[in-house]
Amino acid sequence: MPRDATPTKRRILAAAVAEFAEYGISGARVDRIAARAEANKRAIYDHFGDKQELFGIVLADQLDRLAKMVELRADRIPEFVGELFDYCAEHPELVRLVQWEALSLPANQVPGFAERSTSYQAKVDAIAEAQRLGRVDPQLDPRRVMLLLIGMAEWTLYVPQLATMIAGAPTNSAEQRADQRAFLVTLAQRLLEPRR
Repeated sequence: MPRDATPTKRRILAAAVAEFAEYGISGARVDRIAARAEANKRAIYDHFGDKQELFGIVLADQLDRLAKMVELRADRIPEFVGELFDYCAEHPELVRLVQWEALSLPANQVPGFAERSTSYQAKVDAIAEAQRLGRVDPQLDPRRVMLLLIGMAEWTLYVPQLATMIAGAPTNSAEQRADQRAFLVTLAQRLLEPRR
């Protein structure tokens, strides 16, 4: 969110996160966002545009927050998986926003497509650097490694019912999350290490 955001803008964004996470793009209602934010609908349209634009702003803000907290570095690839898992587990609204985006929009029409692609390319470049440093198997396609890392970190959060059925117990307890995190970091390390 911009540093100069007014209290009204902050309330609108917070209300929009909750609304879009719960109802998705098509199910969200600007009047409910306005009521939650204690703002009028006109303020929403004036500050953020239509509902589709507001969703894009909300998602971009949530992804910016993630990027500031979780960084993929060439010397810490396995740890990235654990940190991404932690962040997404603590921010289920982000998980839901990304799910709604996937259900509602074609890949090439997602908000901020070019900027997000550039951000992911920087992560792919970090994996390629890890390969040059001998930390990641150089025979692996760094783009596919990036997809794998994100999938590993987030999958059980996207399908908790499947994780519960397979694990035999709810996976959202602190103990289960700690176990899952440790498993993910170890698995990433073993999968990616160069073959001797």
